[in-house]
Amino acid sequence: MPLKTCMQVLLLLFEDFYKLFLYMRSFMSLFELFKVKMDKDNLKIFYNTKIAHKASAGIDKINRTTFERENIFNENIDIIHRKSLKGTYKFSPYMEKLILKGRDKNPRVISIPTIRDKITLGILKDILSFKYSSELSNKLTHSIVEDIKNAVSNKNYQYFIKLDIKGFYDHINRTILLDKIKKKIKRKELLQLLQDAIENPTKANLAKQKAVSTKLGIPQGISISNILANIYLNSLDKKFERFKNISYFRYVDDILILCNRNNVERIYRLIDMELIDKLQLGLNEKEDKGDIKSGFDYLGYRFTLINKTKMKYGFTVQDKNRMKLENSLIRIFSEYKGNENSEVFIWKINLRITGFIIDQNKYGWLFFYSQIDDISVLYHLDSLIEKLCVKHNIHEELQKNIKKFVKAYHEIIKTRGNSSYIPKARDFTAAEQRRILQNIFGYKQQLIDQMNDEEILKLFRTKLFLSVKDLEKDVQTFS
Repeated sequence: MPLKTCMQVLLLLFEDFYKLFLYMRSFMSLFELFKVKMDKDNLKIFYNTKIAHKASAGIDKINRTTFERENIFNENIDIIHRKSLKGTYKFSPYMEKLILKGRDKNPRVISIPTIRDKITLGILKDILSFKYSSELSNKLTHSIVEDIKNAVSNKNYQYFIKLDIKGFYDHINRTILLDKIKKKIKRKELLQLLQDAIENPTKANLAKQKAVSTKLGIPQGISISNILANIYLNSLDKKFERFKNISYFRYVDDILILCNRNNVERIYRLIDMELIDKLQLGLNEKEDKGDIKSGFDYLGYRFTLINKTKMKYGFTVQDKNRMKLENSLIRIFSEYKGNENSEVFIWKINLRITGFIIDQNKYGWLFFYSQIDDISVLYHLDSLIEKLCVKHNIHEELQKNIKKFVKAYHEIIKTRGNSSYIPKARDFTAAEQRRILQNIFGYKQQLIDQMNDEEILKLFRTKLFLSVKDLEKDVQTFS
């Protein structure tokens, strides 16, 4: 049976492209897997399941509506399929987006790919994830914090060291990175595609700009950025994870080490030397170290004394990050007026409280801070909402529809989010999707009635993703 026919049969059996990928990768070579994932039908499935709901225009200004026109869509899928397998695929320049970092700080440059390039980069990410699955840590923030909690409570550490790699993404040596990748990936077509993605320029617009030759840096914001960064620092991680009498943690460019007082200077010196000698990177001069019981901040959390009576230490939310959420809640109440749609108000406020689950991905402030030990923060937030209800004269019947931080937290901890209290995209019926699009997102009933269920689902997922992106603003960036 031809490979393509086999794939189509298996897709019907598995119903989920990612589950199929996990199944098939166990007996395929890397390039065979690459060819399967670059099959035209599979590229279309990948776009519809992984890219479509978050497809935004890049430097070519082609948006989702234009991209999905049948002739344009098929042409782009054909280009990805044909040119990637030949090693002749060319990326469009990434579009520059500047993220302000505060006074006296240079903005962070984010690279936005075109929709076509998002598909190609997404496939590359899956290929790299497969090849490095047994070597790289892919832990989320709350999992790292959980490991830190265990290390603090189970081992007799007295000191911490916090280190920050200077200008990390901008100073990654591309030659060193590609040499590391070449040890694992041999096919020239794949290597060429990866090299082009790494070296592709980021521009403000398509106007001709003088090319700047550089051997440093990888673009931030593309789907392979994080895994490339982890590949680059993997040797550092492995070396210090094996060290006795310390616990080593890293998230992107932020390193935390728990150790004993007499190891501090030695550990700092060894890491600095490893970064300089092997990776051509350096540390920011501003280091943070001290007694663990004096407290430390990491990944938006703060380890501190949370109960003076019981002398209990644990993790809470950094003040600035709690205040960021409080300001978000206050803004929602301020925008709501008695003559406006109360359903929109409840949707916005509950989304801030519970977060949301889309495709098993968990979004929201409470999911991010699910490792806190200081539950008083959540009671404080529930109390704040009660006070805001009084201040803004929210009707008692309407207040009953507002969810609680404390309850949402316990549901997340007890059920890992598998609770009806936490909304999930998959749980909404077609009729509910239509109602939400009309009542929450403001679409006219006439337009909604003209759309079939597949079109409604696509639009619903897009609007949910935009809501989720808004939720992420409540989580303070920390790197």
